Amino acid sequence: MPRLSLIMKGIKSHQAKQGRQSRTRLPITPLILRKIKQIWSTPPQNYDNTMLWAAATLCFFGFLRAGEITVPSDKGYDPTAHLSFSDIAVDNMANPSIMQVHIKASKTDPFRKGVSIYVGRTGNDLCPIAAMLTYLSIRGGDAGQLFHFHDGRPLTRERFVAKVRGALTAAGIEESKYAGHSFRIGAATTAAQCGIPDATIQLLGRWESTAYLLYVRTPRDKLAAISATLSK
Repeated sequence: MPRLSLIMKGIKSHQAKQGRQSRTRLPITPLILRKIKQIWSTPPQNYDNTMLWAAATLCFFGFLRAGEITVPSDKGYDPTAHLSFSDIAVDNMANPSIMQVHIKASKTDPFRKGVSIYVGRTGNDLCPIAAMLTYLSIRGGDAGQLFHFHDGRPLTRERFVAKVRGALTAAGIEESKYAGHSFRIGAATTAAQCGIPDATIQLLGRWESTAYLLYVRTPRDKLAAISATLSK
């Protein structure tokens, strides 16, 4: 009975949340992002660090969960569910200002309807489009998972979090309270500090508590312009 199975799964999830102690997760802000970049840009800069920086900026400016840009394990890549090379598009190859990222599935999209998010050029050192194009120039256009290490290993959530925490430690920041959600929390926190309306923040973050906002027809250029605001 598929419906009964889903009901039971929902009950278990609800009970697990009630019994789980809340964990404090600190936000990764633009200031911390710049410290991470400094660590990953320290010579000799390599493929892996370039890839990680593209993933980090996409996570922040896209208000994304770490699980939405990574895979669960080395053999867990599923082209129908996980972020792939073909899911990235820009409005102009010569001088891009908007990058579209198609998220096929997420925590709040169990039926895999998919959603496209838009990030824009910032014009400074935290530009997610510049970071992505730099990475793609050395990655190449091969099909498959978007983010992977130089040796071919996919970027899993555990490896991503471990690399971020390693960079934080190298920057002199206590890393234990930073996790994969820290980029998403940091983006929302920074957006609020910049005076971006709550409705727009909820739209960008795709929070299910206000799911109706997904249907607000906000022009994509306005969504992309927020990237520049956040970076400042």
